Amino acid sequence: MTENKISELFTLYNSCFPDYNTTFEIFRELTAPEKAEIVEERDGGALVGYSLIHESSISLLCVDERYRRRGIGSRLLSESERIIRKNGFGSVTLGEGPCCVLQGVPVEGHDAVSFFERRGYSAEWTSANMGMFLDAFNADSLKIYPAPEGTEFRIARPEEKESVLRAVEDAEPDWTGIFEDCEDPVMIAVQGGETVGFQILGKGRFHPEREAVGSVGCVGVVHSARRKGTGLRMVAEGCRWLKERGYKSVELRYVELVDWYSRIGFEVTGHQWMGGKML
Repeated sequence: MTENKISELFTLYNSCFPDYNTTFEIFRELTAPEKAEIVEERDGGALVGYSLIHESSISLLCVDERYRRRGIGSRLLSESERIIRKNGFGSVTLGEGPCCVLQGVPVEGHDAVSFFERRGYSAEWTSANMGMFLDAFNADSLKIYPAPEGTEFRIARPEEKESVLRAVEDAEPDWTGIFEDCEDPVMIAVQGGETVGFQILGKGRFHPEREAVGSVGCVGVVHSARRKGTGLRMVAEGCRWLKERGYKSVELRYVELVDWYSRIGFEVTGHQWMGGKML
C-alpha cells in the first residue's frame, strides 16, 4: 500500500472525526491499513467513503460529510458484513481488537449510533473518555486508601519484562500482546519483590496539543492484590510522574470504571458505543 493511499484514508478520517483528530503516524500505527481489507467509494477518483476491516471487526467506517445520506454508508457496511461473513465469522464488532484508532462508535456530535442501530446493531455497554488537568493535582492530598505498606511504584526496568507479562497474564490476559510490543514507559506496583500492578504511561492520542497531554492506559492489578488500594494509588502515582515531566493534563480512553477514576479527579469528556451484530 502506497503512502498516498494511506494519506487519503488518514485525511478523510480526520475530516469525519474532528473531535478525534490524530497524527498520520498514530493513525497508521493503530489502524494498520496494510493488513486490512478495505472497501471504498469514490467520485471521479476522489475517495469519499471507506471501511477498514480486520478479521471480524469493522475498525473504521468513514463517509465524507458532503456525500452523506446518499446510501454510501449503507453500501460500505453491507459489503463489509459480506466480507466478514465470507471469511468465516458469525458476528461483527465495531472498532474492537488491536487495529483501530477508535474503539466503538463516538456518541457525541455524530448520528452514527442511530445509523448502526437501524441496521441491527446493539451494544451491551458504552465506554467513556476521561480527562484531568494537572495544574492543581496533588497525589499526596487525595482522599483514597493507601496502598499496602511496603508497596513500591516505579517504572519497570527492561529486565523486568517477564515479571510484567506474568502480572498482565493474571490480571488481563487479552492485553499480553500490547505489553509485549509496548515502547512507552510502564509503571509497576511491586509488593514483596513481585509485580502486582501495571499501567502504561504515554502521550495523548487525540488532543491537538499532544506534547502537553499525557495518557494513562491498560491499568491492571493481579487478582490476589485487588481491593487493597493498590490500583487507585498506582494511577495517582502515574499522574504524579506525568506532571513531574511537564505534562499539563492526562487523558484516559475507553473507560468502564468511571466512578473509580473520578475519585482521583478525572471527568468524563466523551463516550463510545461498543456495538456489534450477529451475521
